[in-house]
Amino acid sequence: MAKPDKLLSKARNSPYNISFQELETLAARYGLPLQPGGSHYVQRLPDGTKNTIKREGDKVKKWYVQEVVEAIDTFGKTREEAKDE
Repeated sequence: MAKPDKLLSKARNSPYNISFQELETLAARYGLPLQPGGSHYVQRLPDGTKNTIKREGDKVKKWYVQEVVEAIDTFGKTREEAKDE
């Protein structure tokens, strides 16, 4: 299993156990990066919606992780998949 797949699996199976850095890495690997926006981070999705994620130190609430995983399932592409298009 490749590294992005392991991290995505970890996010799916234990969303309460993901650090902010891991979430940021995961989102970027699937082409949906988190961008700083004041006290929150914003993930802009291809359909025009956005996920707003509040960083509290290195912790992330599980529902934020679940939102990012859902966005990856819907819109995400690895760099290899994007190159193939």
